[in-house]
Amino acid sequence: MDDLALRLIPIGGLGEFGMNSLFVEWNGRRLLLDTGLMFPRTDHPGIDKIVPDFESFTDHRGDVDGIVLTHGHEDHIGALVFAHRAFPVPIYGTPLTLALARRRLDEHDVKADMRPMTPGTPVDIGPFRIHPIRVAHSIPDCVALAIETPCGVVLTSADFKIENGPTPVERTNVDALAAWGDRGVIVLLADSTNVEQVGRTPSDDAVVPAFEQIFDRAEGRVIVSCFATAIPRIERVARVAMARGRRLCFLGRRMAENVGIAIDLDLVSFSRAAMIAPEDADRYAPENLAFFASGSQGEPFSALSLLGAGEHRDVAVEPGDTVVFSARVIPGGERAVSRLMGNFYRRGCDVVHAGTAAVHVSGHAGRDDLVTMIDLVRPRHLVPIHGEYRMLAQLVRLATEHGFPAERVHLLENGDILAIDGDDARREGTVPAGCVLIDGSGLEGVDEVVVQDRRHLSLGGIVVPIMVVDRQTGRLETPPEIVTRGVFDANGSRLAEEAGRVVVSSIEGQPAEERGDPDLTRERVRRDLRRFLKKRLTKRPLILPVVMEV
Repeated sequence: MDDLALRLIPIGGLGEFGMNSLFVEWNGRRLLLDTGLMFPRTDHPGIDKIVPDFESFTDHRGDVDGIVLTHGHEDHIGALVFAHRAFPVPIYGTPLTLALARRRLDEHDVKADMRPMTPGTPVDIGPFRIHPIRVAHSIPDCVALAIETPCGVVLTSADFKIENGPTPVERTNVDALAAWGDRGVIVLLADSTNVEQVGRTPSDDAVVPAFEQIFDRAEGRVIVSCFATAIPRIERVARVAMARGRRLCFLGRRMAENVGIAIDLDLVSFSRAAMIAPEDADRYAPENLAFFASGSQGEPFSALSLLGAGEHRDVAVEPGDTVVFSARVIPGGERAVSRLMGNFYRRGCDVVHAGTAAVHVSGHAGRDDLVTMIDLVRPRHLVPIHGEYRMLAQLVRLATEHGFPAERVHLLENGDILAIDGDDARREGTVPAGCVLIDGSGLEGVDEVVVQDRRHLSLGGIVVPIMVVDRQTGRLETPPEIVTRGVFDANGSRLAEEAGRVVVSSIEGQPAEERGDPDLTRERVRRDLRRFLKKRLTKRPLILPVVMEV
């Protein structure tokens, strides 16, 4: 293995939405790019978030010179606490990114050396020189990174779209990208999230006409839900609302905090004078208010979910109000969002979403944007990042159809090691790239067996046979009690009786040498009940025998 080769080691974000994190290595020194989390799927009951297993790389703790963050979305900074615990090194990012990251660390009482980056100004970190490049996204202060190494320049696009927005923080610096293309880029790491979208991704300005129509026809309150970090979206909708004499009210802690940070950093045109506190909302006529509520994905107990359930402590929606879902639905969350929309319809509200009006645009590059990025940078090698496997594969196809040499496009998965030395790029095996499940209660490292049991319970229910046996003889002292949840319906008493008889038969049929051993009794009863229920039911409940000795 050549120590002087450049190595890329993705440990999250390839083949999945979220957990974006990748090591850049040269001569034994490493940078960690982004530290994202992934939100759980429906087959992860009780799990709050999923993060890369940084602890499996702590043998390299002394090799990591810094953590560099490209922007402030949760899928890029949400696991920072865990990454910093594994690698207590300086953290670099733009002002908004660091402000959002610092809040995450403060919540866990973690102190860190946080160092701001400015687009256009290089930063030296170990043997690497980092050049932040402004790119447009759905959050301000997002940067691509040109990373100078002794082997050449690595350029990661971060999350981006090619946009010439109204302010510098919303523009992609195509001149800087082209300049790096002129200098020479050895490898481009390109965002694949939106590769299935034909054409170019529009600017956030594209939503303004739809919101103007919504506010013009709205008779009551207008409640807009988007991601709490979608500052450009909030800015545009706020301008439309204020032009029609509406005051702004922000519901949800994250939403209010993020807007406060954006005001402090001059990232929005309105001030706190245009805002009212939620507890003061009832002092204003409904037609004079515009609300921004977190919870566009239907998250339980979010501000929007509480509004839909009529349980928000300060605000109650009424017939005539308009609720706008101004965000894409994260795959897997469709049912929760649809159910929440139904709640608002039941309350007499008008509901608007991206399927009925142009109230959302993506922050990610469409196919034409991706081609433009490749043409600007002109890399020797291309690595698709950020997205499910089909998206990575489609970027490979797009690049090769556009004329990029197929042998220089590398379709990696988490844990793959890509070594690059000039024109030569090769796989050098894999490293463990697992994940850590974080329980909703804050418990870290929830074992997959626990999640399997929860999944089992949610699908099949639970059966608890309770047996009172003689300590000496192992014989039943009383008839067994069968406790079930989520297994039998209201007419299932007969099945429960049969299950009880199975338990009796199982214990009476025990060999003499097994009697008196409660562990063997439990296992025998579990086996026999599993066989019985498999024949009589379509589901497979979790069976937990309880043996009480007297």
